[in-house]
Amino acid sequence: MDKLMLIAFYNNILEDEVNNLLKQHKIEGFSIIENVKGKGKTSGYHLGDSVFPDINNGLYVVDTEDKINLLKEGLKGLKEKFPQEGMKIFILPVIESI
Repeated sequence: MDKLMLIAFYNNILEDEVNNLLKQHKIEGFSIIENVKGKGKTSGYHLGDSVFPDINNGLYVVDTEDKINLLKEGLKGLKEKFPQEGMKIFILPVIESI
């Protein structure tokens, strides 16, 4: 079965919600990188400083297409529930894993 990689960047205030989704969908392998700084086209700067205090986290998951799609739908639900917090989701094919 083909594998996909889901990458999501989200406001760190959503960390508990994202962890709950990972548990709910029984995602056993993932990486979360905290304190991701950057700027989105529509969301503005997230630098974790006094001028731009928001900060993001990055989620990386490689799993089956079925599990990635379930997680994607859950994350989209969070994005709709908390539109002011911001979230961007990317899904890529995994050609090889070593």
